[in-house]
Amino acid sequence: MAVFVHATVGELSLVPGGGFDMGLSPEEEQTIRAARDRAEAAAEDFDQEFDLLLSEIGQMRPLHRVVVPPFLIAQRVLSVGRALRWLPNLRDPLYGHVSKAPAHLNPEQITAVLLGTGLRLPAEAELEYAARGGLHRRLLPWGDALPDDATIEAMLADEDGSTHNAFGLHGYGLYPELCADHWQDHYRGAPDDGAPRPGSGMHVVRGGAGDCYPWQGCGEWNLMLCAMRMTERAAEFGASIRLVYGLGEHEEFFKEEEVPEETGDTQRAGRKAAKKNRASEGAKKSSAEKVTTAKSADKRAAKKSSAKESNASRSFEKAAAKKAAAKKATAKKADGTESFDKAAAKKADGTQSFDKAAAKKPAAKKADGTQSFDKAAAKKRKKAGATESSERAAAKKAAAKRAVATKSSDKAATEKAAQSKSAAKKSAKRAAAKRSAAKKLG
Repeated sequence: MAVFVHATVGELSLVPGGGFDMGLSPEEEQTIRAARDRAEAAAEDFDQEFDLLLSEIGQMRPLHRVVVPPFLIAQRVLSVGRALRWLPNLRDPLYGHVSKAPAHLNPEQITAVLLGTGLRLPAEAELEYAARGGLHRRLLPWGDALPDDATIEAMLADEDGSTHNAFGLHGYGLYPELCADHWQDHYRGAPDDGAPRPGSGMHVVRGGAGDCYPWQGCGEWNLMLCAMRMTERAAEFGASIRLVYGLGEHEEFFKEEEVPEETGDTQRAGRKAAKKNRASEGAKKSSAEKVTTAKSADKRAAKKSSAKESNASRSFEKAAAKKAAAKKATAKKADGTESFDKAAAKKADGTQSFDKAAAKKPAAKKADGTQSFDKAAAKKRKKAGATESSERAAAKKAAAKRAVATKSSDKAATEKAAQSKSAAKKSAKRAAAKRSAAKKLG
């Protein structure tokens, strides 16, 4: 595997694009049932953990083929020590200030990390593809062998760094890893191109066996299966995040979906992301289209104005050109303000769980507790309005000057007409023509 090092996040594996069967396959189900039969034959009272797993198979189906573009993914979930760069007051609810421990974050904290790193959350398909590490229809990242307590504890310790799969992922399944997808209790209609599933409400969480310690013999290993999935409600202490840098064609969608939202269904952790650098590509594209439309409208207006002003003086043409340029500048400012408002509104979404209430919290509160982005945007709009009023006043002043110039020209023409009768007739005609042009222009 090609490995890259991010200055603040650590090592990321370059996961090659490819196709895989997403969900729990018939082969995996058969492996679970065979393990249940062996436990029953050995008189071990583990029926509950197998029965619970089998009852949730519907949430991991239908099995479907997904083709995932290449992407970079962090080899480990974000640690407390690394999270302190963006969250200086962080105290993990499980591990306190233990630097190497995985960080359990609330939605607002996740938003701060995403904005600070410029990275994003993985799509559910990306995370399962990376967890499987190229294995075909196998239960766990290393195969079908169910882990015992000693195996899980060795993975938790990760002392020699060897507890990883073929794609370099360490500790998959141990911590509740938040995905960008919205929760559905099935895969019907799910994307087949590696994009996250759109929607509203709760998000998907993968893993969480490590948070069940001390082991209670109720199937903690179930949470480590490559196909196992739950709602964010399962992240009791907050969600862990395994950051991704996308290389595929779906990055615009991720940026639109990147900020966690609060839902009425959950009051705690596990969150949806965002974007990663928070001026979304969707917003940028929309802004660019608006600017282009404004420019086209200005050009059409300029052509019409030029046709009407063909008989006008050069000074008037210059004034008109200045006015058109001022309109373009005002349009650009307005578009920039609107785009900034949208981006700021999206950045402000992060709060305790993923939904509408989070949109009321500006992202600017995290960086600047004194002044919201909305106020700044309002000032910009006010300034733009003042600029437009100033331009109108300047246009009126220019029109008054033209009117004075026209009267002076008429007077000169009348004086010349008095010198000669024939010249007077010609001057009168010219004066009449100028007055007619002035009326049209005025």
